[in-house]
Amino acid sequence: MNWRVPDNDHTYVIDVDVLARIHTRKDSKEIYAGLIDLAGNRRLVTVRQTFDELKKFGTVFDLLKSERDKFQILAERQFTEQVSRIIDRLGREAPYLYEATGGKNPDPADPWIVAVAAAYGYTVVTNERPRSTMRIPAACRLPSVGCRCIPNLAFSRPSCKTDAKC
Repeated sequence: MNWRVPDNDHTYVIDVDVLARIHTRKDSKEIYAGLIDLAGNRRLVTVRQTFDELKKFGTVFDLLKSERDKFQILAERQFTEQVSRIIDRLGREAPYLYEATGGKNPDPADPWIVAVAAAYGYTVVTNERPRSTMRIPAACRLPSVGCRCIPNLAFSRPSCKTDAKC
């Protein structure tokens, strides 16, 4: 077993792709169970748009849909004036977060994930390349946003600190 539940009390916002790709691992059942436990304790959240995007991953969506309420950040925390201001800023400074969806999704999860993390001091967990200039890690590095971002399930390894930058 390479995965373990993090022993800190930090809150993480998980990206769609991380949830969708776990199923390819041998220890996927254990990981999903750990993530569901973290979500139940509100230490792992995601935005409402994540489950809309997760539908295209059939099996994973079917596995997690009954846990949706555990994972989704409360609406009154996602749809605040502070988060909206950050969403507006991302629209101006990181339009690539919207373009990455291919224009088919009018309300993609990525900007919301970054905005929620920035608003509340959460850490984003993503599969996107850490040095990417056109994805979540790049948006997290914007001085006007400044949220933390870690790769994949790095938060579950003892050597990864919660303030690790992508």
